[in-house]
Amino acid sequence: MKKISVLALIAFLPICSSFTASAKNMNNNMNNQPAVWSVTEVVSLPDDTPVVMRGRITKNMGNNIFVFEDASGTIMLEIDEADWNGNTVRVDDIVTVYGSVDKGTNYTEVDVDSIVK
Repeated sequence: MKKISVLALIAFLPICSSFTASAKNMNNNMNNQPAVWSVTEVVSLPDDTPVVMRGRITKNMGNNIFVFEDASGTIMLEIDEADWNGNTVRVDDIVTVYGSVDKGTNYTEVDVDSIVK
């Protein structure tokens, strides 16, 4: 009977270890990566990094390019028609923007996936 208990315990240990590592990784993600990025933080991120930002869209530059502003600064957003999700956004509206960093040679902008008002 002791052999069966010891074998069961040995078989169970890797499973427990796996759960502990997963919980630790989730905790590190929550502590090391903010849920909402500021413009200042977004500008320093690598290309294609998924981001969430909260602030105001202050200007339409044409050709699906808009100026976004939060307390830390401004950045350009590329927003396709479908990304608006039917929202009508005014300059004084606070919105949450979901997208990814788009870095070019001389610019950083956010390619928007969706906007929530």
